Amino acid sequence: MYYVVLAAGLIYLILMLAMRVREPSWQATVMKSFTSFFFMMTLGAALLVEHSHLRFAVFVGGGLLLGLLGDIWLDLKVLYPDDSDIWTMMGFLVFLVGHCFYIAAVMFTVGILPAAVSVGLLGALFALVFVYVGEKPMHLNYGRFKSISAIYGSVLFFMAAYTLCCAILQRNLGLLIMGIGGALFLFSDLLLSRIYFGEGESGPILIAANYILYYAGQYLIASSVMWLGKAF
Repeated sequence: MYYVVLAAGLIYLILMLAMRVREPSWQATVMKSFTSFFFMMTLGAALLVEHSHLRFAVFVGGGLLLGLLGDIWLDLKVLYPDDSDIWTMMGFLVFLVGHCFYIAAVMFTVGILPAAVSVGLLGALFALVFVYVGEKPMHLNYGRFKSISAIYGSVLFFMAAYTLCCAILQRNLGLLIMGIGGALFLFSDLLLSRIYFGEGESGPILIAANYILYYAGQYLIASSVMWLGKAF
């Protein structure tokens, strides 16, 4: 069942990319919603295989559900350009809270490990420097979204760095998979910052790469519950 759901999600991703890289449309938004729905289904299928980590799965599921909502709202930004700023801010907020759910899932599983928290805070500090110092060198213009970009980026960097460090300290395969998923999510948002705030046009290759990294990350995060009890 798990692999069937993964395969279905991959098919929807390919169909969505074929629509989305041409031009924004309601059909592409609907297809994107189905693609995002399947990472929720992936979590459910993984939980059927490994059902002893229900609390972890509930927090991860909360993050994935917020991600699904964010996917829809960010597409509305393109479909309704007059309300672009509102949809962009809502997208920032739901993905930010979603990552707080992911962080909570890890903390409730392994506790608050001081070494991992320190690594996460270093990652968050790097994000702040990247947004405030790297804006001009990277040819970006965050405009009114600079503050929320800094906060959001800090949470993303913290989640990926903290989770990967916890995985290494605990030798936990599930957390390693989740941390890799968080890192892919982070890389996808670095590309998204170029698409949203970069100076110049963003071509179909950049858009496709953003979606592939994002969905790969979310599917890995959804799958992590199945490997949480295994060591590496």
